[in-house]
Amino acid sequence: MRRVIGIGAGGHVKILVEVLREAGGYDLVGFTDQRPELRGTRLLGFPILGDDSLLPAIRAEGVVAAFIGVGATRDVSVRKKLFGLATGCGFEMITLVHPRAYVAPSARLGRGIAVLPGAVVNTDVVLGDNVTVYSGAIVEHDSVIGDHVHLSPGVHIAGGVRIEAEAFVGIGASIIQGIRIGVGAVIGAGAAVIRDVPAGSTAVGVPARILATTRAEG
Repeated sequence: MRRVIGIGAGGHVKILVEVLREAGGYDLVGFTDQRPELRGTRLLGFPILGDDSLLPAIRAEGVVAAFIGVGATRDVSVRKKLFGLATGCGFEMITLVHPRAYVAPSARLGRGIAVLPGAVVNTDVVLGDNVTVYSGAIVEHDSVIGDHVHLSPGVHIAGGVRIEAEAFVGIGASIIQGIRIGVGAVIGAGAAVIRDVPAGSTAVGVPARILATTRAEG
């Protein structure tokens, strides 16, 4: 059994714990969380040990693996920061694929990915590090999803789409084939994206229109 720590103790982590149990082979030692009021409490029967400053000591005690238990609401920067903290401490970031998700044998997955129930990651898809593919999301053939991207429940991504690092795609959004979503862009819930979205932009509506651009194309 490989010992593993969960980083973050919110609602998102509950799903990941169930995936971990389904996968087998892991001994979950507990969680860290920055909220001081949670220290010494338990979540799903596992202890919340303290804040993230404990991670070096936890690694030194022989816990070799970790996963990020913090979700994203438009802003993926917290997940990115925690991923960097964990890898800097020497943890192996485990990938969790729910048994009722489908990942094609030809798909290439980075570190620390979560693919949740009913999701589909199809032929020749590339997922970067720390990507979340939420329940019922579909990533079609030959699409490339960058590091730290969050794909919300029910997202539909057609073939050959490229989503750059740190983008957020809201619940039920659809992206047609061949589209490029720039670094750090936000796609609103239910949007239908039929044109490229620049880096740092927010796009909403059917068809999606650009509301704002907060950073230059990198």
